[in-house]
Amino acid sequence: MCGIAGSTQPDDHGAVNAMLQRLAHRGPDGSGVWSDSNGKIALGCARLATTDLTGQANQPLISTDGRFVLVFNGYIAGHRRRIQAATRDGLTFQTRNDAELVLQLMSNAIRQGSDPVQVLQTLSGQYAFALWDVAQSCLWLARDPLGIKPLYVLSRLGGHIAFASEISAFSAITPLVRAEGFKPAYLAHLFVPAPNTGKEAVKLLPPGTIMRWQAGEVSKGQIAHPAYRADKASQMLTVGDLLSAVRKSVADAMDADCEVGCLVSGGLDSAGVAALACDIAHERGQTVPKAFVMGFDDPARDETEAAQKLCRHLGQELHVVAAPTQPDDIYQELVAALRSVGAPFANPSIVLMRCLAKAVSGNVKVCLSGDGGDELFGGYPRYRAAQLYETYWHHVPRPLRRLTAKLYGAGRRREIDRFLAGGSGARSHAFAAWNNRCVIPECDARIARHPDLGGSLTDAMMHFDRDVTLPGNQLLMSDRCGMAHGLEYRLPLLGHDVVRIAASVPAKQHLKHGPKALWRRAVTPYLPAGHVQHHKIGFNPPVARWLLGVARYAWGDENRILEAIFADIAISQGRKTAYWNRAVSGKDLDMALSVWALMVWQIWLELDGSDMGRAADTA
Repeated sequence: MCGIAGSTQPDDHGAVNAMLQRLAHRGPDGSGVWSDSNGKIALGCARLATTDLTGQANQPLISTDGRFVLVFNGYIAGHRRRIQAATRDGLTFQTRNDAELVLQLMSNAIRQGSDPVQVLQTLSGQYAFALWDVAQSCLWLARDPLGIKPLYVLSRLGGHIAFASEISAFSAITPLVRAEGFKPAYLAHLFVPAPNTGKEAVKLLPPGTIMRWQAGEVSKGQIAHPAYRADKASQMLTVGDLLSAVRKSVADAMDADCEVGCLVSGGLDSAGVAALACDIAHERGQTVPKAFVMGFDDPARDETEAAQKLCRHLGQELHVVAAPTQPDDIYQELVAALRSVGAPFANPSIVLMRCLAKAVSGNVKVCLSGDGGDELFGGYPRYRAAQLYETYWHHVPRPLRRLTAKLYGAGRRREIDRFLAGGSGARSHAFAAWNNRCVIPECDARIARHPDLGGSLTDAMMHFDRDVTLPGNQLLMSDRCGMAHGLEYRLPLLGHDVVRIAASVPAKQHLKHGPKALWRRAVTPYLPAGHVQHHKIGFNPPVARWLLGVARYAWGDENRILEAIFADIAISQGRKTAYWNRAVSGKDLDMALSVWALMVWQIWLELDGSDMGRAADTA
C-alpha cells in the first residue's frame, strides 16, 4: 500500500513533492516524484513496501520504452500467477511487484487499442492508481470496484486536475473550501457518501470508476462490480464453492514479502479468515500468523476470552490491545482521525481502529481482516427485519402497524422499536428508516440515495450496504487507520470470486436458520466448538460514556456542551436537554450516535480551515 499524488498543472514537481509529505505516513519506505519532460504532469508515490522489497520496485514505475508511468496504491490478488501468465504471453517483467503487473497489462491494452476496463475486470484485489501515457499526454485514474482504496480528485483552473490518496494532500497546493449542503446526508449515514467529500472542487472517485483526462477533457468508464457479474440463475453453488473461494482469497492475501498478521474476535468473519490463514500456513510449512484483538474493561463488550480460546485452538500468538478509556486520549485520537479523513466522520469505532492499528503495526506490516462479511453474508439484524417485514408484517393493515408502533414507542427493546417504527409504512419508508442513523427529527437527516425497491427489500438492504455503506464506512476506516501507521489491511472476504458467489445466493438463503447461514456452514469445521454460537458483540465502544467524557473535555459544563453541539439546529432548550440526557443515559444507542455525530460535526468545524493544512496524522 502507498500514498499517491499528482497534478496536471504545468511544472508542478515541487507541489507534488509537498503533497507527498502530507502522505508520508502511508508510505514510510521511501518516496519519489516523476515529472514529464515537457512539464505536463508530475506523479508521486510514498511507498509502503510489502511485495518485492527491492529498490527496483520503487515508484513511480516507468515502462521500458518510457511511454507509460504508473503510481499504484494497493495489492493485486494472485499477482505472481498473473505475472507468470503474462510472461508466457510475451510480456517482460523487471520486478516481482503487483504494481508492475498493472503497468504492463494496462500499457499493453492501450498500445493495442483495447479498452483498459476489460483488463481491470480480470484483476481481484484492492487498488487505486494513476497511469500517464506520454505519447498521448493522457492520464488514467482508477479505483477498485469495491471501493477498498481511496482516490480523490481536485478540479483546478483551466481544466487541470490533481489527485491524491487523502484530501489533506491538496492543502499543499491550494486552500480547501468547505462545501455546502452535505450535512443531512452526513447525519443520516455518519459519513459523507461518495462522491461528495465536504470540500468544494474535491470529489472521491466512485468505486469501480476509471477516469481518462486529456488536455482538460474528462471521460469515465465503469469496472463492473463482481456482484453484478454473478450468475443469479445458478442453483449449483455449494458451501464447498464458497469455502474454496475464500481459501484462495486468504492464500493470495497472505502472499507478501513481509510478516502477515490477523485480526481476531469472538465473531465469525475475522475468526474464519484467521482459521483459514493458519490452515494455509501449516500447509505451506510456515509459522501461523500473529493474532490481535482489542480488549475492553467492560465484560459486556470484551471478546478477549473468545479470542483466546480461538487462538489456542489455532496455535496463534495473541496480542491484546487495550481500548482507550480516558476522554483526553479519545478526543486526541478522534481529532487525528478527522484530519486523516478530511471530512466529518461519526462512527466512533474509528478511534478504536486507530489504537488497534498502531499496536498491530509495531508487530507486522500486513494484517488480514474480516471486513465485508456482514454485508456479503447477511450479518446485520436489519436484514432479518426486512425479511420479516416482507414475509409477514406488510400484510398487516397499515393503520394497525402504525398503532402498534405508537403504543410500543416507550419500549426498551431497541431492535423491536426500530422494526416497528420502520415497518409502520410502505417499503420505501422501511428502507429509509432502517438506513437512517439519525433519530433527531429537527436535523432533517436524509440518506444519500434510494435504490430500486422493485425486488426483494432484503436484497436491496444488503446491496445498499455493500455499495454505499461498506466503502464509505468500514473500508474507509480500514484504509485511514491502517495507513496512518504504515499498516496494510487486506480483506480476503472481498475477493472478487467470494463476492460473486455471495451475490449469487438470494438473501433469504443467507438468512436461513439465522444470519450468515452459508458462511457459517463453510467455516464451522475450522473453529473451536461453540465459537459459531458466540453472541455477536461487534466492534463498538461505550458511545454514551465516550460522548459524555469527550464533550466535557471539549466544552466543560452542560450548558456550553448543549450550546456547542446543537448550535446549528433550531430547537428549544428543553429538547436539547432531553436529547442530551437520552444520549448519555446508556439506554438509547441511536440517540447517543445521533448526538455523537452532532458533536463530531462541531469538532470538525473547529478543525476545518487553516488547521486542515497540517499533516493528516499527528500520532
